[in-house]
Amino acid sequence: MKLVPVNRPVTIHSVRFAERWFPQLLRHTDSSLILWINWGGDAAFAPSMHMRSADNGHTWGEPESNVPRHAFSHSLADHELFELDAVGISDPAAPADAVFRGAWSFPDRLGDQPVRDFVRMHLPSIKRSPLAASTSGYPTHHWWPLWNALHGRDDMTEDEILIAGLDVTTAITLDDGRLLALGYGRHKDSADGHDTIFTIESADNGRTWTETGITANGDELGADPNEATMVRLRDGRLYVAMRYDGVTMDLEKAVLHHMWSSDDGQTWTTPEPMRLIDSDHMPASVWPRAKVLEDGTLVMSYGRPGKHIIFDPSGTGTQWQGMLDLTAFEKETQALMGVPEDQRIQRRHGPGDRHWDSSDYLALETDGPRTVIVVYDAQNYIENWNARPVSAVRMLRVRLED
Repeated sequence: MKLVPVNRPVTIHSVRFAERWFPQLLRHTDSSLILWINWGGDAAFAPSMHMRSADNGHTWGEPESNVPRHAFSHSLADHELFELDAVGISDPAAPADAVFRGAWSFPDRLGDQPVRDFVRMHLPSIKRSPLAASTSGYPTHHWWPLWNALHGRDDMTEDEILIAGLDVTTAITLDDGRLLALGYGRHKDSADGHDTIFTIESADNGRTWTETGITANGDELGADPNEATMVRLRDGRLYVAMRYDGVTMDLEKAVLHHMWSSDDGQTWTTPEPMRLIDSDHMPASVWPRAKVLEDGTLVMSYGRPGKHIIFDPSGTGTQWQGMLDLTAFEKETQALMGVPEDQRIQRRHGPGDRHWDSSDYLALETDGPRTVIVVYDAQNYIENWNARPVSAVRMLRVRLED
């Protein structure tokens, strides 16, 4: 078996004098595709937008925004969509609670207007940090109505606003209807300052959440587990793959780790490094995204440096193989389009300077029983010999073939 591109990558969105980063893709329960993209600079408070395709990615609607900076989304019953913002702050009246922006909508209903409301998370173990300590951007007006409402005034200083620090990355719906999600942040008792992945649950479609446990404790592991993906395997277990020690560019230390749960996330196995069974390639280093095909086969994307896809035909997470290098495929595509070699995507100034290449954060979604759709951003991208550089969003389909 192997992963085979169905088509050459195509540009589905681009801008000449702006930036597009970190795509996320969801196959909603109404069968449409929804794509979220950050549209500002690569910083913590850059806002996001989303586009919807009702024809399986062939055409896309106009950009919209239901929350300022989309963190993750989840399909609810009756085609309802839940979206969670990335930025939450501690409620001064209830310090153990973090409050975020949220939105609920029905994308398939003509003229639907999203319901926007606050999302409250009871997070007693999360470390709070003042806005003044942020080193990756400063908030725009999008977040001030939330913070003003919680504080009851509009003259707070950056030392009074406490960022909650939980980044939610993945969720599933349990059999009883509860949402189970994973988010990462700093534990308030952390002595080493490592990230920890927490388990949170919601029984009301995302309006309120409760911290229910720790999935991977960074201090105990001596590492930084953070960006995670979670799926249910065909044998009923939950499977999680995660970015691990992601603050380093040393690939030996940034190998993706994975773990399993047999009790719906109450307990987890100890995280262990991922390995391929057919090569020495090490899956690393950011934002793994896993999907389950109809026959139980697992497909996963990850990147930086590079863009990669692997699969596991056993559906257990123990037989990863068949790595497909999408960066090499993209450079080959540019060569076919007449782009000079020195202008094709490349990391020109070292592994950390993604502004010359891509965030290498891949979005992944299923497209039938044996195919996945892959989306990624490309910075300073030149599509053909006569094109000017753009910040682009690229898409292709990849099929699993015997």
